[in-house]
Amino acid sequence: MTIILIPVLIFLIFLLLLIILTFFFLAIDVFLDLPYVATERFKIDTIFKFAQIKKGETVIDLGSGDGRLLFAAAAGGAKAVGYEINPFMVIISRIHASLKGLAENIRIYKKNLWQADLKVADVIFVYGRRKTMQKFEDFVFKNAKKGTRIVVNTNPFPNKKPIKSEKGLFLYKV
Repeated sequence: MTIILIPVLIFLIFLLLLIILTFFFLAIDVFLDLPYVATERFKIDTIFKFAQIKKGETVIDLGSGDGRLLFAAAAGGAKAVGYEINPFMVIISRIHASLKGLAENIRIYKKNLWQADLKVADVIFVYGRRKTMQKFEDFVFKNAKKGTRIVVNTNPFPNKKPIKSEKGLFLYKV
């Protein structure tokens, strides 16, 4: 009987540690005021319709989370770059990129998104809370090259008029 209980006990301890680690890494986002919020799948088609990404272009996702936008961009032939500070999300994204066979076209940096090199971007994806959108607007328009397309999810830039908007998505151009 005790021989059977040992593997079960080990599994339960492992599961508990996994839950604690998950909570810890997701809590990091809350303290940084930019929590992980996955892009709803129904918005992805509109995001890519707005972005008009061409093969070989470079896409940057500021706060790439689980990498779903990076995977879609890379699958279409783009070079996809994600900036994500949550190490748990970075690991998950890198594993998924490898499993999907997209790792060659995707780079995910465990780095503060405010340190992103936007000069290389043809397209930038942004999601932020309403109170951080002014900071995003200033950062993107100061650091991205002319002609860069920016797709913003949920909260628009406060001082720029979008070229298009639909389903809570907003398209801008530097």
